[in-house]
Amino acid sequence: MAVHPRLDCVKCPSLCCRMAGYVRVGREDIRRLAKHLGLTAAEFERRHVVEVTKKGEKRIKEGFKSCQFLTEDRMCGVYEARPSDCRGYVCWNQEDETVYDYAVFLQEGIGKLRDREKNIKKSS
Repeated sequence: MAVHPRLDCVKCPSLCCRMAGYVRVGREDIRRLAKHLGLTAAEFERRHVVEVTKKGEKRIKEGFKSCQFLTEDRMCGVYEARPSDCRGYVCWNQEDETVYDYAVFLQEGIGKLRDREKNIKKSS
């Protein structure tokens, strides 16, 4: 697995929260999130768990859907209490490089992209 240079997450349109897959929550995650939101663990589960797998794994984000806690300004609405899955996810250190590659593309800036396009045309 390649380890890439760290990106500026503030410049990213929250790709990890929009397209990076599922977010599992364990018992401690649920307790921490519930407390943060002023809910009981049971209330949190009723309102925010969107899927329970056959193995009993609870998820608050499904596949390629946006996370329910992503705010309009592309920030995490529960950052201080975010689940372990989110705490451990860094797009520059994942086997699937799709999110990282797309984030790099978005952060390059139009000038660099135009230069790259010119170089591609020259070498063709």
